[in-house]
Amino acid sequence: MWLICAGVAIVQLILGNAIVIYGELSYLIGTHAVLAVILLILSVYGYTRVNANVQKRILIGNIALVITTSVLGYLWTIFYSPLITLIHFFLALGVLSNFSVLYGLDRGSYQSPKA
Repeated sequence: MWLICAGVAIVQLILGNAIVIYGELSYLIGTHAVLAVILLILSVYGYTRVNANVQKRILIGNIALVITTSVLGYLWTIFYSPLITLIHFFLALGVLSNFSVLYGLDRGSYQSPKA
């Protein structure tokens, strides 16, 4: 599941870069917003699914990051500030890295079969 979440976050980053390059096109903004909602839903679903406290804390961080990044994205549509764009981008990288860490924790918890 975490690999899928990281993939959605990568698509989200690519769409965000396209919005910065090509401007505020409604279909790009709409798709970007829908993917943000999907990331939020996946984070909340993952929080209810995991048992480890470390994973729960990472997912709480992801939920907060997605909400904060969404608010900054909305503010960008009002002010078009390059500073907001950079902060939005770095927070989005945090979402991606958290899902990548969760994937690594999940994969590391499996025992490899002994030969």
